[in-house]
Amino acid sequence: MTRPLGVLTAGIAALALAGCVTATGPGAPDASRAAVAAAGTPAHAPVSEAERDPNRLRTLGPDSVAHLIGMPHYVRREGGATVWQYHAGGCVMDLFWYPAAGGLHLVHYEVRGVRLAGTAEARTCFGDLLASQRHDVTS
Repeated sequence: MTRPLGVLTAGIAALALAGCVTATGPGAPDASRAAVAAAGTPAHAPVSEAERDPNRLRTLGPDSVAHLIGMPHYVRREGGATVWQYHAGGCVMDLFWYPAAGGLHLVHYEVRGVRLAGTAEARTCFGDLLASQRHDVTS
């Protein structure tokens, strides 16, 4: 009777420790992610106008982008590109990653409205993604 309890306890401990393990791929630390963390923006702070500039994504690696706005809702391959798709409010943002010497590099992004004829403004959409991620982190 104590063996199943011991196995259960060990399993719970392993799951708890798994959150402390780093890995490769989106969500793992890289130099750009460290720079984002060093910026010191509290998770609950409102998104400033300067932060809403989606062009700053071009300076970040995939891990940093995932840390900043979360994991993509959808990932697809188009030719040589890997496309990450995000949804926030009434917009969709696609990030187009291409292979580079140091890994994937963000070359282009597109923003559109959720509805077929809908349009969206890039700064607003990116700001909504940032705010959503900050809300998820503090919830």
